[in-house]
Amino acid sequence: MLDNYLKRAFNYLIAKRSYSLINIIGLTLGISAGLLILVYVVNELSYEKVHKNRKSIYRVAVEFGTDESKMKFAGAMPALAPAIKDALPEVTSAARIRKIDDAVIKNSENREFAGENLFYADPEIFDIFSFEIIQGDWNKLLKDPFSVVISESAAKKYFGEKPPVGKVLYYEEKPFTIEGIMRDAPENTHLAPDLILSYSTLKSLGLMPGMPWNSWGEDLTYILLGKDVQAASILPGLNKLLSDNAGEWLSDRMKFEMQPLDNIHWETDTRGDFGPKGNRTYVYIFLSAAILVLLIACFNFLNLSVSGYLERLKEVAVRKTFGARRKDIIKLFIVESLLMIFVSAILSFLVFDQFSGSLYSYLGMNDTLRNNHFLVLVALISLIVLLTALIAGVYPAFYISKFSPIRIFRKDPQRLPGKLTLRKTLVILQFAISIILISGTTIIYRQLRYINNTDPGFNKENVVILNFNGSVDSLNRYDVFRQELLKNPGIQSVSGAFTVPGVGSRMNISVQSDTSDINNAVIMQALPADFDFVRSLGLHIIQGRDFSYEYHTDKYGSAILNESAVAALALDNPLGAKLMIPGDEYNKGVQVIGVVRDFHLRSFHENMNPLIIYINPKSFIRIAVKVSSAEADKTIGFIHNTWDSVFPGEKFEYRFLGDVYDSLCESEKKSGLLLMLFTVLAVIVAGLGLVGFASLTTAKRIKEVGIRKTLGGRSSGITLLLLEQYAIWILIAAVIACPVSIVLANKWLENFAFHDTVAWWIFPSSAAVVFLVAFLTTGWQSIKAATSNPVEALRYE
Repeated sequence: MLDNYLKRAFNYLIAKRSYSLINIIGLTLGISAGLLILVYVVNELSYEKVHKNRKSIYRVAVEFGTDESKMKFAGAMPALAPAIKDALPEVTSAARIRKIDDAVIKNSENREFAGENLFYADPEIFDIFSFEIIQGDWNKLLKDPFSVVISESAAKKYFGEKPPVGKVLYYEEKPFTIEGIMRDAPENTHLAPDLILSYSTLKSLGLMPGMPWNSWGEDLTYILLGKDVQAASILPGLNKLLSDNAGEWLSDRMKFEMQPLDNIHWETDTRGDFGPKGNRTYVYIFLSAAILVLLIACFNFLNLSVSGYLERLKEVAVRKTFGARRKDIIKLFIVESLLMIFVSAILSFLVFDQFSGSLYSYLGMNDTLRNNHFLVLVALISLIVLLTALIAGVYPAFYISKFSPIRIFRKDPQRLPGKLTLRKTLVILQFAISIILISGTTIIYRQLRYINNTDPGFNKENVVILNFNGSVDSLNRYDVFRQELLKNPGIQSVSGAFTVPGVGSRMNISVQSDTSDINNAVIMQALPADFDFVRSLGLHIIQGRDFSYEYHTDKYGSAILNESAVAALALDNPLGAKLMIPGDEYNKGVQVIGVVRDFHLRSFHENMNPLIIYINPKSFIRIAVKVSSAEADKTIGFIHNTWDSVFPGEKFEYRFLGDVYDSLCESEKKSGLLLMLFTVLAVIVAGLGLVGFASLTTAKRIKEVGIRKTLGGRSSGITLLLLEQYAIWILIAAVIACPVSIVLANKWLENFAFHDTVAWWIFPSSAAVVFLVAFLTTGWQSIKAATSNPVEALRYE
């Protein structure tokens, strides 16, 4: 019996190939787009799910400052984790983790590699996190100084296919013995180490601070709570440790905060953090886009199915006349729907397999198909389309099959299912969804254009950034390197610095006016730099002057503030103001010699922070070289040769400042482009549905067209009459969609510290685009019907 239904369904789809093709293509595009988006969304929402104890894992962050200038830091004190284990029995385990940036690793063959994802950590890291050890004794890992655990990919990188356990890697010329290999961490975790060096090594090297309770920021402290222990219950104990050990001044300005592991990926205001950051707004936008695209595809399928079945009233009447039962007709319609769903599903997974690799590589995701959530998503989408198929088959089948053959043959307009209420509703909803998607895409495009075109406050063009290790030996040769570079006419200026815009390095210090109370100190970002830093980055001086070699006091006695720092310090006349900053070199204070316009050290997502620039060569870990645009490649070659001659044996690494800074907005750009792509797909799917729907509705009115033409109606007037219904539907859709789009737009823009305004014309323009699509997809059929021969139109069946 099933074979018979399948044969009939297949024959019908072949006979109605245009209708079937439109339905299958629309549903295929909808399922493919929905699956591509949802896998990305689930990957974001599943961050840290790899750790089985994630609900009990917390990071102890630090909030420092007064009410006017509070800042949150990921790093705490190096003494905190050991103290927690001794003082708080509710904590099962605690570990310190310190990230190492810009490392160079040598293997046993003395080959150099750029060390990525390198950390110092306590052995308790393996008790807290679910890193899978595949070689080595779990109980001995990281217990001894100069020991290291490496990932599978790192083992292949440094040793190829040779067994690495027991071999030696060199970091800063110190040998580290490999004690174990762990499986690569998945990408959806903020902590994905390739090398973990034993934290006890720092003590052996004499790198632990003399006052471990008063030094903070470098060491991130993670804790694992016991069963049923609430994070809030141990906060008093943590803060008591702080007050008992750190002293009154620090404990009055600092408090600890418990950050759940699941929230770290979404925390963007924590300084000194690492790992990729997510944006919940983008996730919700993409999730909404996936649902809307799927809805459009399902509405299309349902609408075309209902319209197609209504055109088969006579077939139903004939079948019932020859003895077909109602349930037989229902089964036939359901099988037809399921057959199209099955074909669409196969094509969708082929499309997904073809494009997912490129898409997720573009987004920085890999191995998506091995993600455990993939099968769940497949099941979810299969359920959605299956329900659509059942509704598309069952609804018209039950509705149409109840009519008697006599009533159908009489075509009683009051009794036959000829009204288009459901189909009109579905088309209007498609239009409304399309308007919402187009409006959202336009807003995102304007946001990205605003970010790209807004002046960040500095000149990022033709500035080369060099990594500088900042060792005593290198600093002694820094001036020689600088002077050698300036001999090249293609180099305009050279400046060392602690950080530059777009680079994650941060330093925060307490700054106060020499006339104010210590309690009125302001925590602001410090930017130790050289004399030519302002010139190299093209900062805009709005008051005072730049650093100058002509003033010997500028080296350790002058500072430049940004506008936000002037406001935070409440300086009515900043020039000449005396400020107190930490450091033995500045025990007499520094004098403000200039004010620069606020500029973005980070992305546009962050508000401007108070910033102080002062000269301190000991803090240089970057060198900014301003080059002329002519023959830039040759100039970089000169810089490289000069580097090798002045710093022999040190690795030469450079990046352009523009590339570094632009990468901050890379996620926004990628997300915006993808949303545009999926919006175009949604509009295409909606357009395909309109083509099929217009074909059926125009055919239904073809005799009306013939009568109007016979009575003298003009083709242009008849065309407008046929198109009139779409204009009315789009108007209704716009009334529905515009307020929804405004609410969503305002909600989305709340996540930006700096954003463009939403122009009023976006929403009617989006409706106009939808109308244009409707006109292009249905207009030619209306024109064809309006210009047809009235005799043939009246003969149409």
